[in-house]
Amino acid sequence: MSVGPVRLHAVLAADTETLAGPMNRNGKPSTTVSQAASSGPSLQQLFATRNNSTTKIPHYSVAAQSVGDIEAAVKFANKRHLYLVVKNTGHDHLGRSSGRGAFAIWTHNLKGRQWTQSYVVEGAPAESQGVTAVTLQAGEQWLDVYRAAAEQHVIVVGGHARTVGAAGGWLTGGGHSAWSNLYGLGVDNVLEIKLVNAQGEHVTINQYTDPDYFWALRGGGGSAWGVITSVTYRTHPEPTHIQVAAIQINATTNSSLRPLLQGSLGALVNMTNAGYTGYGYLSNGFSGLFIRPGGTDAELAQGSAAFQQLGLINGTSFAAFNFTFPRWIDYCNTFLQDPNIALNVMDSSRLLTPDMAFNKADEIIDMMLEFGPDHYPSFNFVGHVNSTTRDNTSVHPSWREGRAVMSFGTNWDDEAPETEKHQKRLQLVEMSKRWTKIAGPAGGTYANEANPFEPNWERVFWGSNYERLLRIKRAKDPTDLFTCNRCVGSDIVYKA
Repeated sequence: MSVGPVRLHAVLAADTETLAGPMNRNGKPSTTVSQAASSGPSLQQLFATRNNSTTKIPHYSVAAQSVGDIEAAVKFANKRHLYLVVKNTGHDHLGRSSGRGAFAIWTHNLKGRQWTQSYVVEGAPAESQGVTAVTLQAGEQWLDVYRAAAEQHVIVVGGHARTVGAAGGWLTGGGHSAWSNLYGLGVDNVLEIKLVNAQGEHVTINQYTDPDYFWALRGGGGSAWGVITSVTYRTHPEPTHIQVAAIQINATTNSSLRPLLQGSLGALVNMTNAGYTGYGYLSNGFSGLFIRPGGTDAELAQGSAAFQQLGLINGTSFAAFNFTFPRWIDYCNTFLQDPNIALNVMDSSRLLTPDMAFNKADEIIDMMLEFGPDHYPSFNFVGHVNSTTRDNTSVHPSWREGRAVMSFGTNWDDEAPETEKHQKRLQLVEMSKRWTKIAGPAGGTYANEANPFEPNWERVFWGSNYERLLRIKRAKDPTDLFTCNRCVGSDIVYKA
């Protein structure tokens, strides 16, 4: 339940008020005190109730309507030593936007977009030149942003799901995009972030005001650093068109399956060398959708040549076609769909590098065939990310060479018994251990689409960046107010 404008600040600040139910930061029940003062709204009016002790969901959620609401909620949680979580749209593979018995802040209702022809960040030198940019409030979602960007005739580097938030966990996890081959990850396009920090202060973070904090926010993971209220992104000119290609190769004999699957990994790398991004999966062969803003027939022929060679293997069938969209928004209206977002699915993933694709393909396909059809892998992102500024962000260093986010998944029915779910989770851990053997200790992944039970999560999510992230976390949030599953500095680690 949520309500309209209420005297939130007075209610949260009152000494007579309490929460009967939420947990403290150590996972213990918080102190129960009296009900809210009669002069203010009741807790039932103020918070959306989430009382279900069998699931990892908050007991209470503040449906924030303003920055002031967030400031008051953070100060309240800090004073009461509550287990605080932050939720934007809730597209979350690791359970970071929820927590059993938690006190949650929901930012979905903060809406607004401001387009600027010459944006200069706070604290920049006087001679700084402005750039085209857009400032997005925390509750904005990508398809709405793309539609608004089309009216401005610009491009914003964003996600490939229409309802994912543009200023939440997608951003802080790195943010891969169909535009990443040209303009990098989402974090590479961030100019400035405004957030409410652990002290309840609304602050502006950029390369001049706080370079360490800015570095940590751009890749250091969601829900760990503060409550983001808005983000300013650099915008880019529209291309002449969007080229799209679909490729499908199937094995029609048992003997052709393995060479087709192994060869597909290398062919995928060749496609990224030609500047294509995309998405795909392996099953009885390879299926993929590839995207190239402004792409030409010659570039497509070059990129897809290795796939076409695989189609010549005896015992395979090959199909490919391509088409163009006049504008990015036309592509989005066709392909950006979010069916069945809430699924009982978990992933174990790694960034696929050229070395892995060409030299470890047999081990990867061994893993695929061993775990079987229920766990066949997908490529949640394909592309060679433009990484000219990679060291300026805190995402895993393997993004420099990564060519795809390759994920093995597991799933179960809603009615599945707990023993089956537990077995699935254990299987997921085994997948991650196999990934580590294949990718080696330097192998990493996209932390937004990773195993919520990843054994060596600090290294797999952030690699050599973790120590610096931890130092910044200790400086900015010394009491660990912002904590979540497998977040920087967190002692909350879900067990399989």
